[in-house]
Amino acid sequence: MDLKQEDVMQRFTSLERGAWTVVCDSWHDDDANGGIYCAFALPSKRERILSNPGWDISKGDFGPGFSQHYENGKPVATYFQDGTPDGIEPLVLLRDYHGVVPSTLELTQHFRLYHNLYWDDLTSQFMQPHDDGTSSIAVKITGKKVEVCTKLLRQFQAARELDLILYIDSVRYGIERGSAVPDDVEWTTDDLRAGLYSGDSIMGRDFTRYLGTRVVSSPPVEKSGIWPYEEEDTYFPEFIIGTDDDGDEVRYTCNPEALANYFGANPDAPHYLTPVFFRREVLQKYYDKPELYEVSDGRLRCASLWGIQIDNSAKDHVVVFLGDLGRDLPRQERDYWRSFNVPADGRPSETLIRRAFFAQFTEPTAEDLLVRSNYVTFGRAWNERYGWDFFRKPEEADAGLLQRLRLPLNDSQAEFESSIRIMTQLFVDAINEKQVQARLPDKIENEKGISKLERWLKLAGYHHAERDVQFLRNLQEVRSKATAHRKSREYEKMLTKVFGDLRGPAAVETLFVSALAMLTGLNEWLAAEEAEQTG
Repeated sequence: MDLKQEDVMQRFTSLERGAWTVVCDSWHDDDANGGIYCAFALPSKRERILSNPGWDISKGDFGPGFSQHYENGKPVATYFQDGTPDGIEPLVLLRDYHGVVPSTLELTQHFRLYHNLYWDDLTSQFMQPHDDGTSSIAVKITGKKVEVCTKLLRQFQAARELDLILYIDSVRYGIERGSAVPDDVEWTTDDLRAGLYSGDSIMGRDFTRYLGTRVVSSPPVEKSGIWPYEEEDTYFPEFIIGTDDDGDEVRYTCNPEALANYFGANPDAPHYLTPVFFRREVLQKYYDKPELYEVSDGRLRCASLWGIQIDNSAKDHVVVFLGDLGRDLPRQERDYWRSFNVPADGRPSETLIRRAFFAQFTEPTAEDLLVRSNYVTFGRAWNERYGWDFFRKPEEADAGLLQRLRLPLNDSQAEFESSIRIMTQLFVDAINEKQVQARLPDKIENEKGISKLERWLKLAGYHHAERDVQFLRNLQEVRSKATAHRKSREYEKMLTKVFGDLRGPAAVETLFVSALAMLTGLNEWLAAEEAEQTG
């Protein structure tokens, strides 16, 4: 063991100079013990804090209680909110339950609220949510060690205009009595008060103790990181907006302030409403996380954080206006979208053109968007008419199924199977068998849901029963064969029987057409029933 403790000194004097700052730690073994701690303090307390290397505060100095003094021979009790010295406050608190349950380390509420941190049980870390919907690690608590993201620590310090006080107490033991023990030495600077002290033979071993206090001045308040001192968004990457006469890509910034508009701004620049084209796979990550993102007709939204108008009725691409990429996408999302950017190919959908340029109410043209819209409309109308759900509502774990229903985003088998699986869950697995069976004159042993529905629809006089039941059977068969671990020749025969020569997205599109026909037929049947009864 190095009794000079030079490595400890080096660590202490550079604690806050990396991406993470250790604000609390303790260690104990046969050769060494010690700890690190921190606090915030008013700059006016700096002289007193640096008057000696000892700690002004410890992990347990925070609990409320009373102090007592005597006046005229009588005790007077005074309540105090915490036990810290005036002008000094902790960041990390030790909750000690005296062996009843394990002690815990906590962050002060003020710091958590300032950065809007939440505790993640899965990773046992404090997380900070961002305006793009992602979260990053803010504080790591591992055993007795607490590390805080330095940037967040300094932002909090800047907002409060407080000094950050760092403390260390490190004891090391020699191998045996008579070890080469260094002389006592002390260091005093404008921001450090420390000392290395040697001691005589504890349990037959010499030791040294390094005790230190450091003051780290506050950054300027402009570094606070929250309104009105948020970091300015100046990152506006260039996107492909077309090709020149030689076929080379033409790119331009998405900065809304640098684009032309209908009011005469930047007349030599591309217009704000220049369409930018992206591969459909750009929506993959948003479909895959429906608890956070919503991909709807003409709109992509991230919780209540941000949203952007998109053209997802275009057949082969997703189209977004150039200015919207800079105005509505968080800066963290722009590079993600840029990775899917392709040269203009075709034109935006008729839906986007009518909505954006003529302010007309227009139905989407994409089959998946139409199916999603009609599924909701039909389900609501049926329930209002008969008091039960034709398609059962999904369980909580499948709450995002309808939002994830889509035409495949690419030609991959995974996308094909995903589209089939979700459609089957919504149209086959969700058939309300209990209610259908209740309306049948008898019960047939081992009769499946589709067969029950077929019997009932025919008895009820629904004219498209055979067409829609065949769609459901096709869907069920494709799901059964497509999700098998090993694809056999029977799988290809089944695809040919259901889809003919079509494969991939084109094949799935035929199922969406059939699904839309079923919903349209049921809606018309429902409307006719109501008209007949009210007429």
